[in-house]
Amino acid sequence: MSSNSSSGEESSERKTVTIRGGLSTDIYDRVSRLARETGTTIGEIVNEALKRYIATLENISKTIDNMIRAGDVVVISGVSSLTVTRADLEALDKPVIFKDMDELIFAEDVNNDVIRNKVARIVNVNTVYVPKSVSTLLIASKSEFVKKIIPK
Repeated sequence: MSSNSSSGEESSERKTVTIRGGLSTDIYDRVSRLARETGTTIGEIVNEALKRYIATLENISKTIDNMIRAGDVVVISGVSSLTVTRADLEALDKPVIFKDMDELIFAEDVNNDVIRNKVARIVNVNTVYVPKSVSTLLIASKSEFVKKIIPK
């Protein structure tokens, strides 16, 4: 058991839990195979995976909260679909964090320099569309929990 504690102590209590909404059969099969190969249980692997996932989310949240408190960024969130032009980004006096969106579309006039200087983070966005001239690796380096980055 880890001695790592943040807001609460890690509980050694165990409880049987049904995952509502289902677990992908592929994921379950992979976890099951990994458990057999490592001599551990599926529950232990899932617990460890969830702890790491939660820690990652908390770190991202803390980083964004610190940036917001310091007044270093503008946050745009909760919009289902947003198209952003170079002029939009250049009009901001601070870098921007885009978060909690279905799709974020960068217009054709957006380039690597504007992304580098004006986009602080892209967090929890399903799909980011970028002009072919923009580096997808640059976008990826500013992204957390982005499902797809698609050049257009």
